[in-house]
Amino acid sequence: MSTSSNSSSNEYADYLGLTPDEFAALPHGSNAQKLLASIWTLWCVATGFLILRIYCRMLRGQRLWWDDGILIASWVCVLIESALLTHMTTLGYGLHFWDFPLNNIQAIMLPTNVAGTFSVTAAVWSKTSFGLTLLKITDGWIKKLTWFCIISMNIAMGLSALFPWVYCSPIQKAWDLSVQGGSCWAMSTIVSYDIFSSAYSAFMDLVFSLLPWKFLWGLQMKRNEKIGVGLAMSMGVFAGVTAIVKTTKVPAMLSMDMAEQIDLWIWGNAESCASIIAASIPMLRVLVREAKSSRNYHSSAYADQNALSGNVSRFVTITSRAAPATTSDVELHKMGDDGSDRSILGSNGEGPQGKGGIVQVTNITVQYDRDEAQGNSSS
Repeated sequence: MSTSSNSSSNEYADYLGLTPDEFAALPHGSNAQKLLASIWTLWCVATGFLILRIYCRMLRGQRLWWDDGILIASWVCVLIESALLTHMTTLGYGLHFWDFPLNNIQAIMLPTNVAGTFSVTAAVWSKTSFGLTLLKITDGWIKKLTWFCIISMNIAMGLSALFPWVYCSPIQKAWDLSVQGGSCWAMSTIVSYDIFSSAYSAFMDLVFSLLPWKFLWGLQMKRNEKIGVGLAMSMGVFAGVTAIVKTTKVPAMLSMDMAEQIDLWIWGNAESCASIIAASIPMLRVLVREAKSSRNYHSSAYADQNALSGNVSRFVTITSRAAPATTSDVELHKMGDDGSDRSILGSNGEGPQGKGGIVQVTNITVQYDRDEAQGNSSS
């Protein structure tokens, strides 16, 4: 420890009224390494899932939509927050307050406020992205409820992101210790509201996880497909769990010991990253389905090729007709991918067909002759 750090420690020892032996018995480790390992690992995992989501869009020739753009913006916020937290650890953030260098207190206040704002913004935007995805594929009261969830969640969490900048008058007093006069709200008031907004965020995750099941069960899909899509679109429940844990860590904001606040940053970062991952998983299921379909297609084509020997001439006739959307599951299977999660999760902004809609049935007739001689004899 440097000379200045030793001087600070001696001042804290005097402030606490401890003898040198008692002060030495206090914990003197740093939680900075735990913070850095957690936030950057989670960011890397979230980055991988986001890249795969974008790759799936491009693989299918789809354009990026608003939900993709907002999810990317959320990822950028997590990156900025992680970079600021990394900078803060170089100033001593993660040390217990009795080991923290006194001359760095001023330098760490502004980055703390900025990182907190980006943390809340990342969380609310990642959830908003999934809400916009639901808007594309729902209608009726579910769509109205989704709009209510998106708007109310942005208001509730937006205030949490704003409070660090307005709770003091003049506002510079929130991060500048040299400002004389003025006043600030009681920190307990801000913490109480942050507990509410964090709990509301967790509740919204659970709501967004349940809404897909309501409209999926009314679609013309096989039962196992409905379950598969529903599970893929309900991964936000894990983001809700992280938000619940984060809520329990919010009271640490009242602690003088910055080392006790590390878990709040970790779980706040985990909430945003989990939401990014949950919003990306449905598109990854599309990639898996298409890979499986491709394998099945090539296997079938290879079998047909072996079955047809000799000189083969093919005459293909393609006809199309409209069919009512009350087609059975068996007929839907024959029709291909209509009503499946590939159409549900498309980026064109069009939702799935309802029960009263029309689907297109394409019949393909293939005629072939094994050789010319057989063709003459059959005529």
